[in-house]
Amino acid sequence: MNLNNKHISSTAVLLFAQSDKVESALKPIASSKRQNDLLWHKLNQRVLQTVRKTKLPYFISDENTQEGTNFGDKLSHAIESVFNQGFKKVIVIGNDSPGLTSKIITEANEELQKNNWVFGPDFKGGTYLIGVSKAKYDKSHFSKIDWHTNHVLEQLKTLSFEDYKALSLLSDFNTLADFNNILKGFSFFSSFINSLCSLLFYQHSLKSFFNEQYTYNILGFNFNKGSPALV
Repeated sequence: MNLNNKHISSTAVLLFAQSDKVESALKPIASSKRQNDLLWHKLNQRVLQTVRKTKLPYFISDENTQEGTNFGDKLSHAIESVFNQGFKKVIVIGNDSPGLTSKIITEANEELQKNNWVFGPDFKGGTYLIGVSKAKYDKSHFSKIDWHTNHVLEQLKTLSFEDYKALSLLSDFNTLADFNNILKGFSFFSSFINSLCSLLFYQHSLKSFFNEQYTYNILGFNFNKGSPALV
């Protein structure tokens, strides 16, 4: 785990994600290994840039530092490692929610000053963000969560005893099918989305792809909902 800078905040961000190489092997979304490697490199770079914009101290936990026999054990160890550095609150994020912004992380930090838990829900019953105070964290409770299922959010809510704040919904990005939902959160002119398209659909003409696949999902969505914010 790596500390970004000397901290004056009681809150730290924990990026809990695998390296480009491991993510690419576990989630072969693009149609070639090279493109998939570049895809996950871009996603990892984007989330790091997002975290740095918040100016909050941050740690990175990947396969080189994670300890435990399962996801819950590894996550618990990473969270405890941050608390052991003297932080009172931790905001855990992954690398598979391209719609995550520095504004959302900052909002999570603000809410965590008033609540012991903060959750960023995804559309599948999971979470893209978990904020927790050291005073309410219990490793044994975390081990009971059915991670990687659509029960995660509800189980976390039960664990929090209603002492939580829920943030806005975001889509995660673990399959090609998830990409349509992600598109709705970005401008048609987003350079980031265009670069993802070039990695995911490089075998097709981008002009043809946009005409065939995005006419309704992007243009229809944008015109019906008003001008989207540029990313």
